[in-house]
Amino acid sequence: MKNQFLPATLLVLFSCQTNLLTGSKVLALEDANSQKVNSPLQIASTPANKANPDSLRTISKYYQQGDFQTTVAKLKVYLEAKPNDDLAWTILGNSYEKLKDDKNAESAYTKALKINPKRFEALTGMGILQRKRKNYDAAISYYQKSLAINPNYAQAYTSMSVIALKQNKDKQALEYAKKADEIEKNEPVIAANLALAYHYNGMKDLRDKMTQKAQELGYKNMDVMQKIYSGKMTIRD
Repeated sequence: MKNQFLPATLLVLFSCQTNLLTGSKVLALEDANSQKVNSPLQIASTPANKANPDSLRTISKYYQQGDFQTTVAKLKVYLEAKPNDDLAWTILGNSYEKLKDDKNAESAYTKALKINPKRFEALTGMGILQRKRKNYDAAISYYQKSLAINPNYAQAYTSMSVIALKQNKDKQALEYAKKADEIEKNEPVIAANLALAYHYNGMKDLRDKMTQKAQELGYKNMDVMQKIYSGKMTIRD
């Protein structure tokens, strides 16, 4: 499975929320702002079902729809048949993270990395878990490991920009955010993070331009952006 990639797992973090989804050249790029969670499908535990689990491409459609519970259920069946699929373990970790089940998310990422230590998306997932625990140095370390494997992984850069903003390292945050935008110019979350970096660096004109771009790309949390700009919310710890 080492030839499969997830090049655009995207993060935007405010003081009150995290927004993470996964896209892929193999598993078509999704709306990084989707928050929809549907009722899980009941998967019968039958020999036929276990012998012929849904393909990873099919399962990814549930993930793209924001139906993470169904994604988890189907991936469990899939991984019974293909336990060495590091990409599947990574998507499982992302799904658990979306369901706020960080313990199982970490377990899934760990299994992915045991199978394939170069699965950089799993490294980034581990970084996100560390960031949620406010272990920022550990989070940065995971992101840097991810970038050592894939220097063009925009998710890692935009994730580091958020941490830098939380730590009042505004110039560094802007460097990371710009790099992410250079790599992925049409991702709403990356555009929103760059707008935030411009905001905290006092670059209002560039902030407003990038905010408009994020909105045009379909970014759905414009109300949060405006609250940050007005001082009603903050990204700082």
